[in-house]
Amino acid sequence: MSIDPVGTRLGKRAELRVKRAKQRRRLTMLGGGALAVLLVVVAVVFIGGGDDGVKKIDAPKRTQRTILLQVKGSDGVAIASALLAHDAPSGAGSVVLVPPQVLVTVPGSGSTFFGRALKTGSVKGSRNALEDLMGVTIDGSWVLDVAAFRRLVDQEGGVRITVDVPVVQGRNVLIQAGTDRLNGTQALQFATYLAPGEQEQTRLARLQTVLDGIVTTLPTDVQTLLTSLGAGSQTTVAVPILADVLTGLKSDDAASNLQYRSLPVIKVEAGNDEIRFRVDAEATLTLVDELLAQSVPPGARSNGNRVLVLNGVGTPGLGEQVRSKLLPAGFVFVGSRNANSFNQCCTQVLVKDPTAEGTALGNRVARALGVPLSSVKSSDQIGTIADVVVIVGKDFKAK
Repeated sequence: MSIDPVGTRLGKRAELRVKRAKQRRRLTMLGGGALAVLLVVVAVVFIGGGDDGVKKIDAPKRTQRTILLQVKGSDGVAIASALLAHDAPSGAGSVVLVPPQVLVTVPGSGSTFFGRALKTGSVKGSRNALEDLMGVTIDGSWVLDVAAFRRLVDQEGGVRITVDVPVVQGRNVLIQAGTDRLNGTQALQFATYLAPGEQEQTRLARLQTVLDGIVTTLPTDVQTLLTSLGAGSQTTVAVPILADVLTGLKSDDAASNLQYRSLPVIKVEAGNDEIRFRVDAEATLTLVDELLAQSVPPGARSNGNRVLVLNGVGTPGLGEQVRSKLLPAGFVFVGSRNANSFNQCCTQVLVKDPTAEGTALGNRVARALGVPLSSVKSSDQIGTIADVVVIVGKDFKAK
């Protein structure tokens, strides 16, 4: 039987086309597989954290709320202060009692007693001073004048407290020892009372007793209570938020999960009868880690990011304006004061070391403040309080 050579050639060509088609399909599959692998690798790099292969996990969302409560005397000075903190998911709360005689730096105003910061630096200045002192975020302030504080206690029907010593004023006994229920006037007298020879810690203990009495006696509708206090009660957060914090503290207390602590301080000998303290930095760090760790802002514990601000133009409140730009950039504001003169034309950013690392640090500060990188210079006159010193000049723009 004869074989058609043309048909044979056609058959071989058809066979070859089929073979090539299969090869193309295999190459396509291999290419698709390679692309898939590439996409997986890219996903790992972006999601898993890059070359180290360690999966990056977003920082947990902050759920702790912090409110600075202050009672303002008739002269505008805070006679009682406490930092309130509540974390709803964990059901944990804390109250840090702050002595009015602890020295703080009010941004833009300088050093003063914390009690006076409310008068010299306003509500915001007082809050910022405590933020910088403790290294935590404070969400807002709640300031009560004397009348509003009394009204708060009276609207609760008084607070149940066992008075430990007679509260006296001159020859007059205001509250007898052993009294077990105080009205608003008595509660404030007891919370701020210090008998002769007693230490400041004793007065803070009495403030704690009064605050705990207020918290445990809060009504179900705290928001209505707050709105009834009148103009003497001022809050920088919405009333419902403040009400939630107070209600949370009451729940924390009922669950035995509310802690009261005093800000750790060290007495400073002033050479006179005036009482003054400085913060115990190490003990405060421990307190913050135990009670307020969630409220430590990013960068607050980093090394080499402390900035001291010197006002070189004399503009009031300039330190606060600079602070508002430094904190979001991850720097720690350690204070502000006046420069030797107010004739500074251009801002200077001074770093300790003329190294690449020192220059990079200065550049970060310059960018945060919006001043030229040429303002960065090295100086051997920087002390130990800061890593960078900014001398603010006329070229600085707050906005």
